[in-house]
Amino acid sequence: MAIANVGIIGSGAMGLGITHVCAQAGCNVVTVKATPGSWEKAKATLDRNLGKLVERGKMEAADKEAILGRVTFSTDERAVADCDLVIESVIEDLETKKDLFRRLESICRPNALLTTNTSTLSVTAMMAVCKQRDRVAGLHFFNPAPVMKLVEIIHAFETSDDTIQSLDAFCRHIGKDPVLVQDTTGFIVNRLLTPYMLNAIRMLERGTGTIESIDQAMKLGAAHPMGPFQLADYIGLDVVEAMAHNIFADVRHEHHAPPHTLTRLVQLGYLGMKTGKGFYDWSQKPAVQNPQLVRPVV
Repeated sequence: MAIANVGIIGSGAMGLGITHVCAQAGCNVVTVKATPGSWEKAKATLDRNLGKLVERGKMEAADKEAILGRVTFSTDERAVADCDLVIESVIEDLETKKDLFRRLESICRPNALLTTNTSTLSVTAMMAVCKQRDRVAGLHFFNPAPVMKLVEIIHAFETSDDTIQSLDAFCRHIGKDPVLVQDTTGFIVNRLLTPYMLNAIRMLERGTGTIESIDQAMKLGAAHPMGPFQLADYIGLDVVEAMAHNIFADVRHEHHAPPHTLTRLVQLGYLGMKTGKGFYDWSQKPAVQNPQLVRPVV
């Protein structure tokens, strides 16, 4: 099916990023704020993000206005009733997402595709609460969505081939490069990246190297654009911990369990860039290692 009207549930960083991508590709988008409060702040954030691109010469002012003109904001989930595709991007909690899918099935047209932007949770578990399961799939964008080219299309247990083909065509239409993934916890990217970041934290705890030396080693030795600690701070340490818990619950291997240091940082509210401090102190320019976490090499 051709997808022209897209509904997005959730107006956080990912939800707004996906909104931007879809509207820029010419889709009409309905973005629903999933948490209490007005949608006006979300609209202002999108306006500001697009405005920065105009200031940097990466977008024409007319294109910015055209994108904003294709987006409708709401606080009512029923606003997505006429959409061809719905992408949920709410809190990474399975029960919350399952409840949302139950509601969406009663709201949306029978031929609308229902997808989740989850990074690690089971798409099949969300599918299980639906009666029409063949139209349910995962559509995992990466942050920042306007920049990152990859989208993981997750084929859950009863997802139809027609659904997968429609989502593949949609991803290509909006300028993304899709890969098809079976429904395993963490899919491809996060299943590989999460233990990588956890292992770096354990190396820090053992005194193998400092935060900066481990990051520098991976940037220079493996040609990674970010080291594991920079990456964890960028993603958000609460998100990294949640991914670790989800994968550990599936595989039950200590290798995937959150290390002590990660848990303590999250408990203290040090979540990385979004709070100003995590493994690095981002209030400094350039960022420096969090002095409370520096370990001497032994």
